[in-house]
Amino acid sequence: MTGYDAYQTAQTLAANGRTDSDAVTHADMDTAADVAGAPRPAGADDRHTVRLALDAIGEGQ
Repeated sequence: MTGYDAYQTAQTLAANGRTDSDAVTHADMDTAADVAGAPRPAGADDRHTVRLALDAIGEGQ
């Protein structure tokens, strides 16, 4: 998963009201990645990158 893929996934999560990175589940991330057209997070590192992107989006709002 690239940083851009993680950002697209995080944008989809945020657009659907899932802005708390600590509360987002693996299933939430998988669904958001599918909707965004990005690869699903493959492991802990990818999920961490999505959480970081989601936190950055939340700080910008």
